[in-house]
Amino acid sequence: MGLLVAVAVLAGGVGCSDNGGPAPYLTVVTTNDPQYRVLAHIYAAVVKATGIDTKVRESADPVAELDTGIASVAPGFTGAVLRQFAPQQRPSGDVEATYTAMIAALPAGVAAADYGTAEDRPALAVAAASVSASSKPTLVALARHCDQLARGGQVGRGPVPVPRIGPCETGVPREFANGGELFAALKRGEIAVAWTSTASPSLPVDGVTLLDDEKDWLPANSVVPLYRRNELTEPQVLSLNKVAGELTTGELAAMTREVSGGGDPGRVVDTWLNDHQILVR
Repeated sequence: MGLLVAVAVLAGGVGCSDNGGPAPYLTVVTTNDPQYRVLAHIYAAVVKATGIDTKVRESADPVAELDTGIASVAPGFTGAVLRQFAPQQRPSGDVEATYTAMIAALPAGVAAADYGTAEDRPALAVAAASVSASSKPTLVALARHCDQLARGGQVGRGPVPVPRIGPCETGVPREFANGGELFAALKRGEIAVAWTSTASPSLPVDGVTLLDDEKDWLPANSVVPLYRRNELTEPQVLSLNKVAGELTTGELAAMTREVSGGGDPGRVVDTWLNDHQILVR
């Protein structure tokens, strides 16, 4: 059996060729979350450029499918994957430390390519109208005003990413049904800060400013491709690594916003790929 056919059989991604035999392809598996769908289509495109067909399929648990050999590639985020497999270990604000801890926590059958520049790290936002034009808003500055942090909000229920920021307890934020309501309340001054993330598609383009986390107090959560160990060829792994230095947080947020609004993820990703010319390098 040829290498590509063997890979496809192990991945569980086998179709039929014209002569009735197996048609080799790799399966990229994703949840139905728009952000993950964007990443899955990016990874499918760059791997396909190495000379093997790819399919994108949705799953409730992509990493489990990698571990069992049903699929070959899945998008992930370092902090989220670490919490999944080592819930007792709090992700560090340091991107390299979080990536290293995630690698150690992965199931035996799963490996990871390079983590990327793009991230979806927890973040705090303030109304742009409250920001001084002469200084960049930071978490360090917020930590001098614990009363403001106590007037926070978030979408849904649950604990915030960290129990303290500097000397301030993060407390229990006010709950909102969705991002639109959260940021509307922030702009009206009903809350002082809003918990969000750096690549959130609900983050408004105008009227809201993310606080700079210059001390890396909030947990790292970098984009990372996961794959079935010992299954991808070296060129295929290198194709995944290409994405790490090209995709930015802003681009991921913009594409996720477009897909969340009903855009086709394949077409959205094609536009990004054409702009960056990744497939021809």
